[in-house]
Amino acid sequence: MAAFRVALVAGACLLLSAPAWAKELPVKSLSIEKKADAYEISIEYPATGNAAIDGEIAAWANQQADDFVKLAVGADRQAGDNPYQLDWSFELARNDGAVFAVIFSEEADTGGAHPNHDIATFNFEVPGGWRLYLPEIFDRKALAKISALAIADLSKQVADDHNGGGDLDWVKQGAGPDWDNFRDFILGKDKLEIHYPDYQVAAYTEGPQETDFPLAALKGFMRSDRHAPAASFDCTVAATPIEKAICSEVALARLDREVAEAFVRGVRFATEDAAKEKLKTEQRAWLRERDAGCPTAAVPCLATAYRDRLAKLEKPAE
Repeated sequence: MAAFRVALVAGACLLLSAPAWAKELPVKSLSIEKKADAYEISIEYPATGNAAIDGEIAAWANQQADDFVKLAVGADRQAGDNPYQLDWSFELARNDGAVFAVIFSEEADTGGAHPNHDIATFNFEVPGGWRLYLPEIFDRKALAKISALAIADLSKQVADDHNGGGDLDWVKQGAGPDWDNFRDFILGKDKLEIHYPDYQVAAYTEGPQETDFPLAALKGFMRSDRHAPAASFDCTVAATPIEKAICSEVALARLDREVAEAFVRGVRFATEDAAKEKLKTEQRAWLRERDAGCPTAAVPCLATAYRDRLAKLEKPAE
């Protein structure tokens, strides 16, 4: 059964504070249950009655189920093997009439040495249902500050847990100045929570990690318009027609960020130099193809190119 945790915070409301008349969204738990010889799936997710919020979360939950079915069915299984198992549960992190925020926790067993764990978070403005992303809440200069705050907090936790020891290089890499490192966040009334899945900043045996710091520490770094496009590059210096097109549409700017982040992840986790160089060569080639294939910089053409590239970057290595 999904657990519900409402974060109670006090103090000055520095961002997205709720007006006095605002009310919590009503929340009920829905589930996706799938079972076959190759897999067992249980995904619990919230429904609020807000169409924008419910649509995005339900689409994500169903995509998780579909992807896991494909993984399990396509696996090289032997007679008598246990089915692959996937379980997603959720906790309500904020629901105060200004922001609806939820954190999902995954446990997946695909026959390895231990189950795999992951985290996913969603933050939405209420009542509009606009999804919030850190690069759209904070300006580009905030990234270095968030990274510094996270590394300082995690380093202290590591030192406290290991009597002054621990792998600080792991922390510095997993919480370095890359927006993708902070994708799993909860926007509180007066604090920012960052959640890190297994392996990102510490060994598997350490479990998931979390850092919290006050929003007051990021005062001055907030964007004046959280609904304005924020690409992987600085839109204030967009010069080419394609750069200007990317910066003209929120969804396209988000795709640009997703592709950039997926590329960086691929290079970071490639185990061989040849694989890293191959990715870099492919990315440069794709950028040339994007420019040549969308000579008028039309948003629909660019969106298709970005979705195709993202699918290729996220495709598991064969």
